[in-house]
Amino acid sequence: MDSPVPLSRATRTSVMLSTELFRAGRAASSPHRVTNISETGICIAQPGDLIVGSVVVVTIGRIEQVVAEVVWVRSGLAGLRFQAPIDVAEARARRPAGYRSIAPSAGWLAALNDPYAK
Repeated sequence: MDSPVPLSRATRTSVMLSTELFRAGRAASSPHRVTNISETGICIAQPGDLIVGSVVVVTIGRIEQVVAEVVWVRSGLAGLRFQAPIDVAEARARRPAGYRSIAPSAGWLAALNDPYAK
């Protein structure tokens, strides 16, 4: 029987997708282009002021509010590792017409945008 792929070495697929990131202290999401994806993470272009070690919430394709950690930032790109593996097919699926991402609104996800949360 084949052994499972270690989370840090999941197969990456080059793509041209879009994602929205919700960050602590920001009321709105920021759009980004996804350059590659795996079940354990994504690489995004134009990361702006993302900082290694920060936690963000990602919406991609038909997957909403996936928690990810910024693991590297360089040369106009950033690598994000998901807290739990995702379904790549769902992430690549087209969103319905008129779709709008909603900010996290429950539990610690809601506190992500609260400047007074610790």
